[in-house]
Amino acid sequence: MKYLTLTLLLAVSVFLTACKKDKIEVDKEKVFLQVDVPKDTAPGYVSSWAVILRPDKTAEVIPGGDIVNVGKYEIKGSSLKIKTDQADFDFDILSATEIKDKKYGVMLRLK
Repeated sequence: MKYLTLTLLLAVSVFLTACKKDKIEVDKEKVFLQVDVPKDTAPGYVSSWAVILRPDKTAEVIPGGDIVNVGKYEIKGSSLKIKTDQADFDFDILSATEIKDKKYGVMLRLK
């Protein structure tokens, strides 16, 4: 009986953990802009990041400069993955208003 109770308790906790809710819900266009933008090295050059998420699962990533990477995104719990023809981007979702690029550590905040 003791083992049955422990097994049921373990099964319920695994189930509840697996049903984690996504940290960001995209019900309208959301624009995330880089926090602590570095000083520009060349006049007129914008080096800050931007990420735009739309409800139809499309996204734009501007990783500094003037190149816009257009693709699709997927949110699972605290992970945001954006796949484009040019590159793939992985972000940690820190809160509903902040994301952080896993590769470069760039922090972005909801506009």
